[in-house]
Amino acid sequence: MNPAITNLVVVFGLMQVANKFQLDKEENTAYLRAAYLTMQAIAFTALFIVYRKVVSRNDQTPLIYEEAKSALEPSNVETIRTTVRDYDVKKLIEAARSQLIAMAMIGFMHYKWGYLRPLLLQSVLGLKAIYQAQLVQVHLVGTPATGALARPWKVPSPFGQTVKPTTEKELKAKEKREAKKKLNHQD
Repeated sequence: MNPAITNLVVVFGLMQVANKFQLDKEENTAYLRAAYLTMQAIAFTALFIVYRKVVSRNDQTPLIYEEAKSALEPSNVETIRTTVRDYDVKKLIEAARSQLIAMAMIGFMHYKWGYLRPLLLQSVLGLKAIYQAQLVQVHLVGTPATGALARPWKVPSPFGQTVKPTTEKELKAKEKREAKKKLNHQD
């Protein structure tokens, strides 16, 4: 099933549970905070375990891919040469940063306006998201890094562009074309 549809089903289901059991009452605040903080602790623990596994494996397999320099300019791409280890560490840092930003936003909404439902939603959806993360699937669950989990991971951008893998052969052909262009422009 499509993850977006699954998330919608989970959200609507949680809203029905919240309405039925009146989870928005003040006496449930401590429980919802505890559930949310527990989920955050689990997420950061999972990311830390993944980091330890990435560092201990020290996979120095070369990885070459193209990535847009800016999300606003998807046609302006740069070729990135790295290793699997460095790529995974980069993705771990991005995941941790994303987790912290989401935590700050939810915390602000809860502190400033007293919203409880985001705590409930993120307690469930956060666990689902961390489980489905490519890093967790490859390093904790043990799913082979093939197919959809093959690096570089295809992360859809809001503009429809995705990161595409580049082989050494494709890279050399591209560099040759660019060198020809420069030579033609100099004449």
